Parts: sequence; structure tokens; C-alpha cells
Amino acid sequence: MSTDASDIEEHLREASDAILLLQSEVGQLERHKREIPPGEPRFDEIARSIRVAAQALAEFTEYEEAWARIATDGRTDIETISQSEKTPATNEILERWRAIERQLDRAEPGSPEAVRLFAEFERTRDEYMAVFRERHASDPE
Repeated sequence: MSTDASDIEEHLREASDAILLLQSEVGQLERHKREIPPGEPRFDEIARSIRVAAQALAEFTEYEEAWARIATDGRTDIETISQSEKTPATNEILERWRAIERQLDRAEPGSPEAVRLFAEFERTRDEYMAVFRERHASDPE
């Protein structure tokens, strides 16, 4: 586990970015689910997606908490998350993820466009998580 300030900042930034997007995803899913009758199959699909996103959110918050402990252990050389640099490895994925989020804000709940966008959102989230896990495989639990 690295104690280099830039490594700590990177870990915190990547986790924080994911947390913000996952919170938004859970909210969007829940808002869309409210407009779909519970008897429709799409209602069940969205409920499952909410659980998956919430589990990913919990995972990233645990990860961020572990790195927060390292960052605050007598350190004064760690930048704020907003001041830290975005890493190229995840930034492109985050930009796509945010673009999908903006499109979802405008999509009609239950529409074919919303279904397509949520599937794209999930694929992009999974891609981000895979890159994140690969880059931080030896990080604290």
C-alpha cells in the first residue's frame, strides 16, 4: 500500500467520482421505477439494477473510507479531492458515464430510450469498476 500523496489523492478522487455517479444512478433508477406499473417486467429489472448500483456504491464508500483513514493519519500534504488531478485511465470512462447520466435525465421513464441508456449506464459502470479494481488490486480492504 502506497503512502505517496499523489497515490492517496488518486485513490480518493477515483472513489469519490464513482460515489457521486452511483448516487445519481440510484436516484435516476428509482425515479424511473416510480413511473412503471409494478406488474411490468421492467419494474423488476429496475429494482434489480437499483440493488446492483447500491452494492457498488457501498463498495466504493468502503474503499474511500479506508483511504480516508490513510489520508488523515497525521498527513498534511494531501490535496482536497476537488483539487486532485483526474487520472487518464478512468477519466474517459467517467466522461462517458456523465454523458449517459445527462441523457437519462431527459429520457421518458420506461421508454425504449431509457431502457437503452440504463443498459449503457450499467456497462459503463462495470467498465469503470473493472479498471478501478485492476488498478487498485493491492489496496486496503
